[in-house]
Amino acid sequence: MAFVGIQFKRLYRLVLLPFLLTAGILLAGFLLEGIWSPGRIRPVMMVLTQVPVIAAGLCTAFVLNGDPLVELSESTPTGWRKVQATRLLIITVAFLTAAGLLFLGLHMMRLWPRDLGWVSIITPVGGIFIVNCLVFLIAVLTMSMPTSSLASMAIWLFLCFIWDPYITDPAGQRLVPSIIAAACAIFGWKTCSNTERNVLQVAEL
Repeated sequence: MAFVGIQFKRLYRLVLLPFLLTAGILLAGFLLEGIWSPGRIRPVMMVLTQVPVIAAGLCTAFVLNGDPLVELSESTPTGWRKVQATRLLIITVAFLTAAGLLFLGLHMMRLWPRDLGWVSIITPVGGIFIVNCLVFLIAVLTMSMPTSSLASMAIWLFLCFIWDPYITDPAGQRLVPSIIAAACAIFGWKTCSNTERNVLQVAEL
């Protein structure tokens, strides 16, 4: 727990970001509710609710590539893999929690786009999980912030414009991509255990 606390202190600003985004989107929904009809507000919410997913991928790319001290971590009992996995867990849990609060707020205001009931929470939560797991793999393989950031955007674009429009059921939308993303994260976890590779890859940057 002490190790998690240390990493949390380093990332607390990014941990606060999803909650600030959630508060901003809910405030926008509350203000628009008194001006526009729900039918006009939902398209706006459809755009705004994608912001946390994008931010989750970019923040994950940043925290997984923003520390050059790979060799130092690998020289301790902690290891680089534990550092990366802990950072991924902290950022992902923060964004998943904020996504749940965002859905809860908009659902109660009846402003969640394509609201099918409580099952709709799977869409934002699953999207963040998928993006972060895949960005973790890319970050492990490349150790490049630009590459990881571009990958996060590409994954989001695929989900938003190619996958989701044709699979409208929330459970169906997220089941197969989540399984693939989890498998990629496991592969990244195993790859990240290669101490010699981690140090050499950083030395080449």
